Amino acid sequence: MNPRRHSSAHVFVDHLGDTIDLSDETAHHLARVLRLRDGDPVTVSDGAGHWQPTVVTDTGTAIRLESAGDVVHEPRRHEPLTLATAMPKGDRLDWLVQKATEIGVDRIALLHTDRSVVRWKPDRVERRLGRLQRISDEAARQSRRVWRVAVDAPVPADIVLAGAAVAEPGGRELRPADSVVAVGPEGGWSDTELQRASVRIDLGPNVLRTETAALVIITLSVAFRHRILGLRDELD
Repeated sequence: MNPRRHSSAHVFVDHLGDTIDLSDETAHHLARVLRLRDGDPVTVSDGAGHWQPTVVTDTGTAIRLESAGDVVHEPRRHEPLTLATAMPKGDRLDWLVQKATEIGVDRIALLHTDRSVVRWKPDRVERRLGRLQRISDEAARQSRRVWRVAVDAPVPADIVLAGAAVAEPGGRELRPADSVVAVGPEGGWSDTELQRASVRIDLGPNVLRTETAALVIITLSVAFRHRILGLRDELD
């Protein structure tokens, strides 16, 4: 059982140690939103696999965390799982990033494809990427993860397709070794892009939205990696 499940909150910090001072935003969240009090358990992580149990110490003017146990390191058990995806319209991208993080993706690489409808203007990339990273960090805290998920700025799809398992009808089945998976826009991949793809994977007979296809792939990949489906022979 994950011992972090029983903490009142889980937060990311820059450094672990005996006494941890929190940023104003994190302290406000613990004190005003979650209304934590002296002695409440909180787990903290550096976002790079290390975490530590702590308890809340309310000094009257600020919230601090005091160590309640040793620092634990949880190394990655598998090669990081990367989702390379075209960007769906509206708030569906926010939802995709949030849910993929909760399920267990390790990196999200945003793509500009030949048939992409959503394309970010250069002067808006930093702001929009920062928003998505905050959404991912919040989802990682909620799901008690100790590795932060990196959300990468959009790149041309050609850069990643040659090394990815690309979702496309008629392909082979998804395999545990597929560590980079790619999902195209709702208009589909162009013929040129499919020619560059080294591997195609089939997600079934139905036509899926971009965000749906992305979560299907991530869910199956995580299930393979953590033996949820019981496919031991595939993994050994």
